[in-house]
Amino acid sequence: MMKKYLLINRKKFKIAKNSIDFVNWMRKCDFQRWETNHEFMDAYAYRKLIFEKIKLRTENEDVFIKDLQTFNILKIEIEKPIVDY
Repeated sequence: MMKKYLLINRKKFKIAKNSIDFVNWMRKCDFQRWETNHEFMDAYAYRKLIFEKIKLRTENEDVFIKDLQTFNILKIEIEKPIVDY
């Protein structure tokens, strides 16, 4: 099942099948180059803490995504399949 991941303030979204795919997309769209999702999540969380006083967990992509939702940075919607009759 595909989901629509919407970065609320940036008004950008990505259709992805899971949190790993979404974080991959976030990492690849970042201005800096990161080797792994974990490196990216650590850097993103550091920036949020320094600039916005938001503490994000980075143990894995699922926890990271849940925190993004908790702090209203990210909204996730289930994509309804298009049925063609």
